[in-house]
Amino acid sequence: MTSLHHPSYSDDEVDLQTKIMNCNVWFFIAVVCFVVGMVGLVVIIILHHKDQEPLYSYGVVLDAGSSHTKLFVYKWNTKCHQQTALANQIHSCKVTGGGISSYENNPSALRPPLEVCLREAEGVVPDDKQSKTPVFLGATAGMRLIHAVNSSVSDAIMDVVRDTIQSSKFQFTNPKTQARILTGSEEGLFSWITANYILGKFGVIPPTEVSQSRHKRDLSGAGEGTVGALDMGGASTQITFYPGSSVKMPDNFTGNAVLYEKNYTVYTQSYLCYGINEIKRRYQALLVKSQNFTLDIVNPCGPQGKTITEHYSDVFEAPCTRDSSEKPVSKNTNFTFRGSGNITECAVVTHQLFDFNQSCPYKTCSFNGTYQPPVYGQFYAFSNFYYELSFLNQTDSNSLAEFQTALSDVCHMTWKQLREKYPTTLVDFLPWYCFSGTYIQILLTEAYKFDNSTWQNLHFVDELKSTEIGWSLGFMIDSSSDLPTTKREYYMTNLAFALMMTLFILFILISVGFACHAVKFHRQKQRGLIYQPAPKTDNYGAIQ
Repeated sequence: MTSLHHPSYSDDEVDLQTKIMNCNVWFFIAVVCFVVGMVGLVVIIILHHKDQEPLYSYGVVLDAGSSHTKLFVYKWNTKCHQQTALANQIHSCKVTGGGISSYENNPSALRPPLEVCLREAEGVVPDDKQSKTPVFLGATAGMRLIHAVNSSVSDAIMDVVRDTIQSSKFQFTNPKTQARILTGSEEGLFSWITANYILGKFGVIPPTEVSQSRHKRDLSGAGEGTVGALDMGGASTQITFYPGSSVKMPDNFTGNAVLYEKNYTVYTQSYLCYGINEIKRRYQALLVKSQNFTLDIVNPCGPQGKTITEHYSDVFEAPCTRDSSEKPVSKNTNFTFRGSGNITECAVVTHQLFDFNQSCPYKTCSFNGTYQPPVYGQFYAFSNFYYELSFLNQTDSNSLAEFQTALSDVCHMTWKQLREKYPTTLVDFLPWYCFSGTYIQILLTEAYKFDNSTWQNLHFVDELKSTEIGWSLGFMIDSSSDLPTTKREYYMTNLAFALMMTLFILFILISVGFACHAVKFHRQKQRGLIYQPAPKTDNYGAIQ
């Protein structure tokens, strides 16, 4: 009987071939190559995507104003546009209590309320970014006043501030630079930067939570097309604007900033003791002096039927009203201010808070002998400017006459009429709207020289594009160019990514080739084209 064994194969070899052919090893090789290729592609794509994700930086700024302190957290893509950040406000926290200047008798009490907002900010900034996130504090007019009167007191307050910030997780390597008292010019300049940045006047459009677009437009010149900024806090007021290319300004009235590769030079001036709280105090002191320190004072700007009692210290022991002359009354005295609702006399007294007769060495001036070029372009007025105009329902009006009419109506109301018409307005603020409006009117028209035509260029706002207006955002933008550049730690270079992609795609192509070969092998086997070993026989030729 003829053997069916192939002459070149032993029985063991035939068994091995049979097992291999039955499981079709080509399918197995194809699957392995495909899995290696796909897993490799997924891994390198994920790593490359991480390399391409925006790398963000963060900054924290505390606005330490005369009446309160507020913390802001800003975020921007580390790939700064022309070395200046496109920052976006992502969080804010109001520190409880008054401004830091109100802690002059107990500076250590500042620590707990500051720590609350610092801890809150740490919860907003990612953990891995905190040590590289700079934190700044700028103290404004309230601290400027204290520093001018008693620098040791202001130093004690700032020491507590710096020590508290130092205990946070944020980067605070230069305490005396990062937490300091701002000059009035800086405050005005940074507010100007904020307003123009939000409005897109620097040739860039700031990011929002909705859009991260980066559009550009050309300006005719560095300054043309920008808007002026009018700010009024509790202790000072600022005016900042670009006066036009033909105006040559004295150096001590200018502010300079390099933003998005352009240099901006603007007029800026801050008036200390002309913020809304201090001007009220100065008005009361003026009334007391002009009425020979009698204890019962006629208040022409106050509504008829309303009395306000103030202690001597509240009127005369603040930096803006303190002077060397002795007052002919006891320091334990209380003054009673009785409203008379006399708008004419109110304007006369308020006018005396300005010195329009002081000599000025310049061609154009505002008041107190201070240089100011003619107002130029559009202006945005915020803070206490906005609060007054909002109360008078004049924020959407561009008419000086309408503003004056609305103010006159309020000034002629009795206290009873005011309470009936404005039942939800805080009673502490309500008696002061006539005086505040009269003061703002004189400041804008006689000091800054806005008239019937240029009043139309005034816009009274609290926010612009859902962003609070103030100096802190402008400060962060201006400071960003001085911050060290954050460098990304790349997982792989673009060349390595391309080579790895090619390698793993090749694995997938090879797996396809093996799969095709496996299918072909399977079909040949089914048609009997592949060698099939004979059944095993015993030594006598019988089939087992």
